[in-house]
Amino acid sequence: MSPAVALATAFLLGLAHAIEVDHMIAVTAFVSTRPALRSAAGFGLRWGLGHSIAVFVAGGILLATGLRWPSSYDALGEVLVGVLLVVIGAWAVWRARKLHLHSPEGHGDHAHLHAHRAAAAAHAHQHHDHPAHVPAHFPEGHHHHDHDHAKHGITAVGLMHGLAGTSAVVALVPVTLMSQWYVGLGYLVAFGLKTIIAMTAYARVAAAAFRKAS
Repeated sequence: MSPAVALATAFLLGLAHAIEVDHMIAVTAFVSTRPALRSAAGFGLRWGLGHSIAVFVAGGILLATGLRWPSSYDALGEVLVGVLLVVIGAWAVWRARKLHLHSPEGHGDHAHLHAHRAAAAAHAHQHHDHPAHVPAHFPEGHHHHDHDHAKHGITAVGLMHGLAGTSAVVALVPVTLMSQWYVGLGYLVAFGLKTIIAMTAYARVAAAAFRKAS
């Protein structure tokens, strides 16, 4: 396989792989907790980075050692990802209980959606005053501690996805069939970059849908 063909193939497969259903479900769950465009892009970027690092490291080891990806691992990887998605779903439901929507009537004719701590949720209306000229928005500056946990969590999810599912078929197996190691590394880099770009774009689209729905 020529380097040009390898890179073009990696870009196309990276795009298709990023928007697989299980990947979108996981990222959407995180985006739903912070549906501002900037935060959403960060989630997509971090998922893509985690995924790409896992694929690059695993692929690099295969290239360096000449080993083949064990087919027996695929079933185990699918089980682990399934469990992970269930955990993410439970976390998203629990996190959604903290979301609070301020109605337009009392907040300058704009809706205001964000998370409150459980103890403060009942008093949310007393703690937020918004002037009439402020446009509809999702605040970026609140609850940094929870947001940091989410950022680390989405990176870990990306790492897990990078070592399971169809990653082996579209990324790890092809590089073991390439006769030139540098073509294999280029394939892994191109695949990872496209995965990051595609998931960052999807996360922003998901955030825009949440904002519109609110």
